[in-house]
Amino acid sequence: MKFVSSVIVALAAAASTTSAFAPAAKFGVRAPALTQLDMAKKSIEDIADDLKGKKVLVRCDVNAPLDGKTITDDTRIRSSIPTIEFLKEKGAIVTVCSHLGRPKDGPEDKFSLGPCAERMGELLGQDVKLAPDCIGEEITALVNDALTSIA
Repeated sequence: MKFVSSVIVALAAAASTTSAFAPAAKFGVRAPALTQLDMAKKSIEDIADDLKGKKVLVRCDVNAPLDGKTITDDTRIRSSIPTIEFLKEKGAIVTVCSHLGRPKDGPEDKFSLGPCAERMGELLGQDVKLAPDCIGEEITALVNDALTSIA
């Protein structure tokens, strides 16, 4: 897993409000029952006023199909841009994490998110740094040095 620092995000959408274990009504379709957990769910807009200076980790599905090192379809990357820009505009320090493929014996160059980070940088109009790993002092420094505004 790689971290892309300075910008990126894509929050996954909605979960169902119905329970698979709740008894159904005898006839017709039952209305979904809202649980305490359902009522507590918040969207990104609900916490927008509390983002300035906060570090936000976003799990994105930015893995794009590649032909060698060339992205053949950047739909997933483009879909993450509005959320990343929203977070940056609110002053958040955004770190995006994703993965590409399933390497068997450690990192493999063909599974690098480098092309995805480069394309995301083009779409955002700013540098997107690709972290060499997902843990360690170097990564902590990378996140701590990240910019909080869109260039």
